[in-house]
Amino acid sequence: MVLWFLVISITAMMIHILLLKERPAKKILEIILLYSLVIIFGLGNLLAGAFHVFNGPATARMIGWESGSPFQYEVGIADMAFGLLGFLCLFIRGNFWLATILANSFFLFGCMLGHLRNLVATGNLAAYNIGPNILFTDLILPLVIIGLYIVYKRLPDAYGSRYSFNQ
Repeated sequence: MVLWFLVISITAMMIHILLLKERPAKKILEIILLYSLVIIFGLGNLLAGAFHVFNGPATARMIGWESGSPFQYEVGIADMAFGLLGFLCLFIRGNFWLATILANSFFLFGCMLGHLRNLVATGNLAAYNIGPNILFTDLILPLVIIGLYIVYKRLPDAYGSRYSFNQ
């Protein structure tokens, strides 16, 4: 599922960048971040949350968990809340992007630790507990987005001034 959101996001980014008349580095990074936040964090988390909330037993089996835990519903609601933050990045800019990146990343890093703890405690090798998909979505992707945001904020804008992290 994440692969599809990644492909859609990269395709949309490339089309958007190709349609630009000028391609300054800061604008390109802004587009990459926007599509990452809205599609990957936004729509991706909304869908993941919907799976936990509306298809809990099947989702639990895919992760290698026992079904029926009320915490799965709560994880789904949290996923959807983080997805809402990502989607709102389409309309709200500035420090809202930083807050969205930090909140999503903290949640995903925590999920990664939870999956690792489950692996150690139970030996759960289910693909959606500890497979390469989880490593990518819960660890690598947030680190890449954090890195892109740092570079984006350090690049000068079109007028040569740098944005500060306080804007």
